[in-house]
Amino acid sequence: MLSPSSRSVFTLDSSIPNLISFSESMNLIPSPHAHLGHSHSHCFHYCFYFLAALLLCGTLLVAPAMGEQGKGPAATTVKGQKLFLQFSLYHEKGVHKTTNYRKGMLVPVNTEVEFVKANKRDIWVSLPDGTQMQIANVEDFSGEKVDGIFRRTLGTTKVNLDQFTEAERKAILAGSVEEGMTKAAVIVAIGYPPKHQTASLESDHWRYWQNRFNTFVVSFEDAKVVNIKD
Repeated sequence: MLSPSSRSVFTLDSSIPNLISFSESMNLIPSPHAHLGHSHSHCFHYCFYFLAALLLCGTLLVAPAMGEQGKGPAATTVKGQKLFLQFSLYHEKGVHKTTNYRKGMLVPVNTEVEFVKANKRDIWVSLPDGTQMQIANVEDFSGEKVDGIFRRTLGTTKVNLDQFTEAERKAILAGSVEEGMTKAAVIVAIGYPPKHQTASLESDHWRYWQNRFNTFVVSFEDAKVVNIKD
């Protein structure tokens, strides 16, 4: 069976010549230099071109269907599908960059949004007020492909806030961090720290960007916030 990656092998420019060369080497069809009559040689080649064309058409029809199995949520989510934000985030003029700047308009966790479209880098959703928000993936900072951004930012169900304390829920809905919050509560409250400065969430120090020029660090002990420092 052909794998999805086989689609790149069968192209109009290369497939048939490669098939012919292979078949000649295996003596499946006569070489143009073989000692056959002129008409017989052409007959063999015309037949093989016809069979190769049939094979190519079959591959082009089957491979896309097989390739669908490997596509992520950014490519398979249907326009208009209802989704929920998995953490509180900000956007500036309709753009939320995955660098995760903490400025602009706050959109709280569990806000219902409507999927609009996505490409290899960005995702667009419609907010309740009608604003079309672009989730712009800055991969050098997020460390994620668009499907990773989709999975961590959008979900088909709401985040269960009952798992957090009352103080944590208050901070989460305000999009802020307070001492005593767990790591899970911090992520829901302010999202993920950029990976180019916080390579692992196992670290006890997470650096976030307040804006393009200023940062702050959330420090943990025993997986709970003990300090927020500019």
